[in-house]
Amino acid sequence: MNRSSRSALVALLALAFVPWVVQLNAPGDLTAVMSWGLLNTNPWHALPLPGYFGETQGLETLPWSLQVWPLGFGFYCGALLSAASGVATGREDVRVTVGLLALSAITSVVVWWGLLGRGAAGPIPVGVLATAIVGWWFYYPVLGSLGAPPAPPQE
Repeated sequence: MNRSSRSALVALLALAFVPWVVQLNAPGDLTAVMSWGLLNTNPWHALPLPGYFGETQGLETLPWSLQVWPLGFGFYCGALLSAASGVATGREDVRVTVGLLALSAITSVVVWWGLLGRGAAGPIPVGVLATAIVGWWFYYPVLGSLGAPPAPPQE
């Protein structure tokens, strides 16, 4: 596998609509921590990451688990750009795409773990599961070769 397929790119794009963490606040009240911001259902409201940091006193005042949130979004965007370049130009190091996707999944776990540690009632880590499924489904051949010695050149 030397580049991402179009279907892999579509799956990566779809991850933007999958929440990293779903927090059930009350009946009919749900908060979804998305890679790009917060989505709340009571009332319906979307708050992008820059708006969230504007509502708080800034990134440095947040718990460590929320400070990695924009970093995870950056990793996700990097994986998306890497896959898009592979589809558009045919040139991509799929290991970079997979690595950035894995780092994005790890940061979503950190966000979930931080919510869990602060006593939030039942946060559900949806994003890491969705990211793992996309990574396994589309990049399984690459995952098997990570850490393996390079193949000798063909003559």
